[in-house]
Amino acid sequence: MNLSLLNPMQRKAAETLSGPVLILAGAGSGKTRTITYRIANLIESGVAPWHILALTFTNKAAREMKDRVARLVGSDVEEMWLGTFHSICVRILRRDIEKIGYQRSFTIYDDDDQLRVIKDALKALHYDEKQLPPKEIRGKISDAKNRMLSPDEWFQESPRDYRSQQIHDVMRYYEERLKNANALDFDDLLLCTLQLFVEHPPVLSYYQQKFTHVHVDEYQDTNTAQYTFVRLLTQESRNLCVVGDDDQSIYGWRGADIRNILDFESDFPDATVIKLEQNYRSTANILDAANQVIAHNTGRKEKALWTDEEPGDKIRLYSAGDEREEAAWICVTIKKLQKAEKSLAEVAVLYRTHAQSRVLEEMFMRSGIPYRVFGGTKFYDRKEVKDALAYLRLVVNPADDVSLTRIINTPKRSIGDTTVAALQEYAKEEGIPLFSALSDLPDSLSARSKKSITAFSMLLMKLTMMKDTMSLSEFVDAMLSETGLKAQFEIDGSDEAQMRLENLMEFAGAAKEFEQQSQDKTLEAFLENVSLVTDLDRQEDAPQYVTLMTLHSAKGLEYDDVFLAGMEEGIFPSMRSITEENKMEEERRLCYVGITRAKKRLYLSFARRRMLYNQITHNAPSLFLKEIPGRLIQEEWPTATRPAPSSAAPAAPQRTAAHPPRNLSFGTPGMAAGRPALNIPGVQKGFAPSPARAMQTNALFKPGDKVLHRKFGEGTVQQVTGSGADARIMIAFTAYGTREFSLSIAPIVKIDT
Repeated sequence: MNLSLLNPMQRKAAETLSGPVLILAGAGSGKTRTITYRIANLIESGVAPWHILALTFTNKAAREMKDRVARLVGSDVEEMWLGTFHSICVRILRRDIEKIGYQRSFTIYDDDDQLRVIKDALKALHYDEKQLPPKEIRGKISDAKNRMLSPDEWFQESPRDYRSQQIHDVMRYYEERLKNANALDFDDLLLCTLQLFVEHPPVLSYYQQKFTHVHVDEYQDTNTAQYTFVRLLTQESRNLCVVGDDDQSIYGWRGADIRNILDFESDFPDATVIKLEQNYRSTANILDAANQVIAHNTGRKEKALWTDEEPGDKIRLYSAGDEREEAAWICVTIKKLQKAEKSLAEVAVLYRTHAQSRVLEEMFMRSGIPYRVFGGTKFYDRKEVKDALAYLRLVVNPADDVSLTRIINTPKRSIGDTTVAALQEYAKEEGIPLFSALSDLPDSLSARSKKSITAFSMLLMKLTMMKDTMSLSEFVDAMLSETGLKAQFEIDGSDEAQMRLENLMEFAGAAKEFEQQSQDKTLEAFLENVSLVTDLDRQEDAPQYVTLMTLHSAKGLEYDDVFLAGMEEGIFPSMRSITEENKMEEERRLCYVGITRAKKRLYLSFARRRMLYNQITHNAPSLFLKEIPGRLIQEEWPTATRPAPSSAAPAAPQRTAAHPPRNLSFGTPGMAAGRPALNIPGVQKGFAPSPARAMQTNALFKPGDKVLHRKFGEGTVQQVTGSGADARIMIAFTAYGTREFSLSIAPIVKIDT
């Protein structure tokens, strides 16, 4: 292993092997490279791989880190524990969870499973879903667990009004249901591990001695429970190395506590602090813009990214009349990138909220640009796949009532909701699991219902026996056939049924792939792996389409060309953050993350008028745009007036020649969509031909010509009819569909291509 391949700060981090270490790693500064070299150096220095623990936030990051370490030091890394917080906690719990009252066969409930239990709770407690939305309650349950609060403790912190009391009741019901079902949600994986450590000191002592060197990636994203987990493990050794960037802390809304990284030196006064500021991703202009924006935050550790790269292209800024014009400009710009043979896999369009994607998607479809919305319905969240998973989970954990009620009548087997409700009531009265009620049926059921339930119970018993005699992939194939999950779609024959059948085949393929690649080839291990898969883990490495995603989803990714759409006050920064300084600082960090996703070219756009959430708004340009110096920006279509760039922006370190400052112009809120005459190369001059020139104009246009309309933007001529003053022209616009005009007065010009 050659440490001379690292830059001086990276090398210092790789060579500091003991005591608490804080590596402040700016965007694109090579943090993964640094931490893998540090782990490899530990092993070469005599630390056994099984004494090393590395915690990440995605399985993909864990795999990448493990592969890199293996290339540096060989196969010994198989003994090292390297994974997400949740996957590491699952490993610990599978070994010792019986000590806190659960069985090792516990099920992990996902978001959908949680909502089912919460809805059951609301129904049982006779509370109104409209007054207590299940998703809101799920969020409060998660927030409480991230802060390590029990339902009673959460209630004490709440306003303690009637609504809080209702939420508290649902929380308690929820916890009881999960415990009875031998199930944990994601937050429980950490909480139960902490409970195990606190209530059984020998277990904690075992892992403290086992993991003498602990690493944490993305430390700025840790919550209270994760922070406590790490502190307990390193209480004895104090060999804790955390890597993160407070400027990229953007998950406060889901429990991340930026104080964990900001207060690291208070927690460990003897900590070694190392800053990685050299960026290997972006051009100098992009980094300069990022530094200028983030410098306006006060709650941060001082650092500034720099690069040896050239300045690169200026940041393109577009002021659109409305959201459709903005989307059309993005599509036209991407078309130009395609023409220049740039890869669509290296293009991303980022936005603040999911709702902004609708118009973008429509425009991409019209423009024939292949795209994929990142963060849409996940593969394992599709109904047919969740049905298959429910059968597998029930075989492993018969106490899993959520899975049982999901598939008791899937495919249809004449067991209706009334019958299921009667079974649930009977199980509750008798104090037995719902699964046990299948073989001890209440007398109130009809003969037909009893027959259907008995057949279903026999099916589950058959599957349980098959599980122990087949390999994982064989069992999954057999389950799909025995249950009728495949047959229901084979019989249907529709396009949708075919798609769902293909998804089941893909699911079977996933089981086979897991069996081939994993050391633990059991059904339990497969289900555990599925539960811990994230969006990032399933993203293709080189997709041949443009990626559309929210700014939050983009963290950790990078693209040659990045578009940030909707740079407007009230959208980005969001309306809720404008009046609260701590939320505004998180919004600014989100902007910093968005800017630093771009490697070569960055495009910013805003609309003076926007329809969003079925309301028309007139928004001012984003505050963040004012924080980017004019010398870094090139306007695509200059418009009226722009507020002067902030003179208060601290200067960033300049490693390249400075560009002369330049004033820019922004459109003002509510101004008309019309623009002054454009001076664009390749565009024939002269809007709005006079009637006297109608014959000449008529001859000018023909189907297939590219034209530019003053209001509707770029379009393609579909048809020209009539002559003279009666001539009509039909144009298909990128943003507004097909429109017809009187040719003699239409404000259009032909674009030479």
